[in-house]
Amino acid sequence: MSRRARCLFALAGVLGSFAIFPAVVSAHPLGNFTVNHYSGIDVAGQQIRVHYVLDLAEIPAFQEKQRIDRTPGYLAGKVALLAQNLSLSVDGSAERLQPSGRTMQFLPGQGGLQTLRIEALFTAGITTDGRHDAAYRDGNDPERIGWREITVRASDGAQVTSSDAPTTSVTNELRTYPQDMLSSPLDTQQAAFSFRRGRLAAGAATLGPFGGGFSGVQDRFAALIAPDNASWSFVFFAIIAAIGLGAAHALGPGHGKAVVAGYMVGSRRGWRSAVLLGGTITATHTAGVFALGLITLYASSLITPERLYPWLTLVSGLLVLLMGGWLVAARSRTFLDGYNHDHAHDHAEHGHHHAADQRRPLRRRGVVLLGVTGGLLPCPSALIVLLAAISLHRVAFGLLLIVAFSTGLALVLVGIGIAVTRGTALIKRIPTRRRLLTAVRAARLLPVVSALVVCVAGVGLFMQALPAIR
Repeated sequence: MSRRARCLFALAGVLGSFAIFPAVVSAHPLGNFTVNHYSGIDVAGQQIRVHYVLDLAEIPAFQEKQRIDRTPGYLAGKVALLAQNLSLSVDGSAERLQPSGRTMQFLPGQGGLQTLRIEALFTAGITTDGRHDAAYRDGNDPERIGWREITVRASDGAQVTSSDAPTTSVTNELRTYPQDMLSSPLDTQQAAFSFRRGRLAAGAATLGPFGGGFSGVQDRFAALIAPDNASWSFVFFAIIAAIGLGAAHALGPGHGKAVVAGYMVGSRRGWRSAVLLGGTITATHTAGVFALGLITLYASSLITPERLYPWLTLVSGLLVLLMGGWLVAARSRTFLDGYNHDHAHDHAEHGHHHAADQRRPLRRRGVVLLGVTGGLLPCPSALIVLLAAISLHRVAFGLLLIVAFSTGLALVLVGIGIAVTRGTALIKRIPTRRRLLTAVRAARLLPVVSALVVCVAGVGLFMQALPAIR
């Protein structure tokens, strides 16, 4: 087989593996930023047991691993800290939950990173017979986003007479998350229940098996950093795949497409402006990845990445909305001036330039500012690749993949800008004869409509951020 044939075969294998075969490991279904909590309350004979599970997705697990490496006795300290934020009261009196077991395990995650699962067992004794009213609250990690679930059941002769919590876990104790609930995860932080204790002492309690990973879908870009043996041929084709995945990523929701198209329609600037705008969005998008990576590594005690991300979305939405409002106002004046001129001279064809057409478009600094606002949100997939590269000691390879990914993103955005510019130029060539006057006026309204699209994009980002900010 010739060298060229081998290269083509390898390329087909790399790309085909992403499209056809299932991933070796799964990304966390709820997202790479989440910290998820489960409390399984069991009224067992003459005890109340709480089986507590903490499930950390890739990014918080990466941060926690740094603490584990430098903290002797980490697990015991972590379980004690969890216990401090758990409260159980029986008939109005606080009960102390005593730790009686703990385990910790790292599981395969996205892009060569790992997720972290910590399990702990807490117990409290029940000293009297009769009916009791209990209240439980989990106050751990109130600022972190993720799944929060509580179940209540009885065993060993005890009875739960009433409860506002279910008896079984819909996630199998944070092992399998239901697909139809991922967009609105459970957020149960407290439970109230009534019970009667059993006549006999409870049997010995142990923590169950961890079970296997998640049912999520592997991010194909993050998968590029994970192979154990990366040959030079794989590096070459991984870069090509990263460019293609970046281009596909740009065609997904957001990523500045509406901003690019909305500005370029009606703008008097040419392809250079399209390159500047698309390039600025991409550069800002990439810089955001590195900035968020630095925060994840060095400033997570001050602000967590998942808390920063909604604020970035909010600020980006407001800035895009302001820039869109400026474009709407400027282009509306231009349209009205042109309409009044056409209405006043409806009896003759004229080819001179209108004063309204001499308005200067958005200056270069404004184009750059628009690009910054459109690309303010970093890509979580690229952040995973960056952190995985650091964890796997492949920093140079990871940076190369991110640059290639950003190149694909830029190519699509610039292509959209140039295509829109060419289309707008064709519209401007329509002759202004009486029989085409209506079409010309409609074409002059297009820049106003496109500016409104920029405003809608800003409103969309703003509304997307609001539910996550609390």
